[in-house]
Amino acid sequence: MSDRTLPQTREEVLARYEAKLEVHRATVKRCDQRWSAVGYLRGGLFLASLVPIFLCLTTFWGIGQPWLYLSGLLFFGFLAVAYLHEGMQTELRRASLLVKIYRESLARCHRNWKEIQTPEVELEPGQVALSTDLDLFTGSSIFKLLGITRTPLGTSTLKSWILEGALSDEVNQRQQAVKELAVCVDWREAFQLTCEQLSVGQSGPNRFVQWASSDSWFKNRSWVLWLARLTSIVSLVAVLGIVLVPVLPPMVWLVVLATAMLINFGLAIIFAGSIHDVFNSVSSRSNEASHYVSLFDRITNFDARSERLRQLQTQIKSTDSAGSVEIGRLSTLASLANIRRNGILFLLYVVLEFLFFWDAHALHWLERWKAKQGHNVGRWFDGLGQWEALCALAKLTYDQPDWVFPRVSSGDGASDPVIAGSDVGHPLLGIERVRNDVTIGPPGTVLLVTGSNMSGKSTLLRSVGANVVLGQMGSVVCAKDFRQPTMQIETSMRIADSLADGVSFFMAELKRLKQVVDAAETIEASGSGRRMLFLLDEILQGTNSRERQIAVSRVVRRLIDRKAIGAISTHDLDLAKTDELASACDPVYFSEQFKEVDGTKIMTFDYQMKQGIAETTNALKLLELVGLGD
Repeated sequence: MSDRTLPQTREEVLARYEAKLEVHRATVKRCDQRWSAVGYLRGGLFLASLVPIFLCLTTFWGIGQPWLYLSGLLFFGFLAVAYLHEGMQTELRRASLLVKIYRESLARCHRNWKEIQTPEVELEPGQVALSTDLDLFTGSSIFKLLGITRTPLGTSTLKSWILEGALSDEVNQRQQAVKELAVCVDWREAFQLTCEQLSVGQSGPNRFVQWASSDSWFKNRSWVLWLARLTSIVSLVAVLGIVLVPVLPPMVWLVVLATAMLINFGLAIIFAGSIHDVFNSVSSRSNEASHYVSLFDRITNFDARSERLRQLQTQIKSTDSAGSVEIGRLSTLASLANIRRNGILFLLYVVLEFLFFWDAHALHWLERWKAKQGHNVGRWFDGLGQWEALCALAKLTYDQPDWVFPRVSSGDGASDPVIAGSDVGHPLLGIERVRNDVTIGPPGTVLLVTGSNMSGKSTLLRSVGANVVLGQMGSVVCAKDFRQPTMQIETSMRIADSLADGVSFFMAELKRLKQVVDAAETIEASGSGRRMLFLLDEILQGTNSRERQIAVSRVVRRLIDRKAIGAISTHDLDLAKTDELASACDPVYFSEQFKEVDGTKIMTFDYQMKQGIAETTNALKLLELVGLGD
């Protein structure tokens, strides 16, 4: 399948990933074998280059210098093979990462969550309930479905989009950008590969971004730089005096040089530690900056047509030069600052440090760069993070050809805010998912879901919530058609008691419901352009049936009066008849079916939603099926 086209079926997507995986697995196998063989040759040539030196020292065969020539020839051969070996290692590492990318792509398509690796994400205490209820960041989650981001700011952006969503105008801009990126599959995979290369042992640009917005190290220490400049001039003059212009006796120049070196040594003892901390903030691995240069170059050279992508390209450019150019300049300066890490150049660093206090001069060059470009760094990396998050949404669009972009409207628009979808399924389930037509709203109504145990009530609520989360990100959703207003989602589904806090299950539910009701009141008063969507699953089970019915009715009535829309699942078949909810309920139900197989009664579920109130229950039937009927 060529670039700039989208697959029409799931089978086409799987076929492409499987073919790519086999190609790169073969490359890994071939490179691994060649890399090992060349590695032995590399070691052999190095050892062989030492043998003629030994023979020369022992005057073997009575010849001396020719052995040294042979040693030099073998050593140059060693260097050539070492260079080739390093290139092969780079190719092997690249192929291995591509194997990982395509293996995880297949795992996402098949929903094999254990085979997918995603970056660690920390949640605030107030975000945990929603994340747990809708599987936003759990072991099988929306984040795992989308989580191809590898730069810290890309992951942070994706996290915030999942938790917060966006208003309708922003969603529409993201959708256009995602559509444009989705068809550029080869470009996206090359971009993802560079991000994967950054993720290996990388701490990310966070410290660098903080450094770029911080005060100069020399702000209260300018005398250190001036003293380093003075000792550098003295050292240079002394060296010239000793070597080229013996105006004074050599001993005088040696004393002058020793004095300058002693001052530099003292400065290094006092300040080198804090200066090296700055160097570490600017750069870690030697090739990290080059990967960021590659990412910025890819973005700025992309032939963008959508408004959002063009905005991000502008954000990643300075008024005078692109972010990739400036990061490239910084990479050169950082390499000069960190020559102490280079095994070959370390001795040169020691000489430069003693003669000129090299660290101070290198830091000054970095601070000059920061003074000119530091104010741009934050927006460069913010733009990169947004672009990477859009690529994650684009990959999901490519992987799910039967999903659709929802129509997202303003929550405070003139039309009644309604969530309506046809063939809506749970996005985290595989091809075995069952889809249903769902409508929640308008305000003043509540979707009341009844039915037997295990029949699909909770899955329906989570299907709606997960798809609304995806829709508000700018992503496709698991449906044939879907429309929604911009929503703030509040849930009460997977409540647990807390022995540590001395909170019972019932009290934990009450506290969560209080948060939901408070959120509805806040949203109604805020005029934020959002509506509230509440999803309540089997709430207030920790009390008797009569009080539960009254309490649930009152809670749902409070939410309806706050112009929130939502759905509630329950086993209470009479809830729709209460005074508070009789006129507001839109009842639907799920049910079980029984059939006999070889004389044994088996319970099955079709997971199809039907209009009305459930007519049967299955608790006693389940009791019989597990052998407790007597």
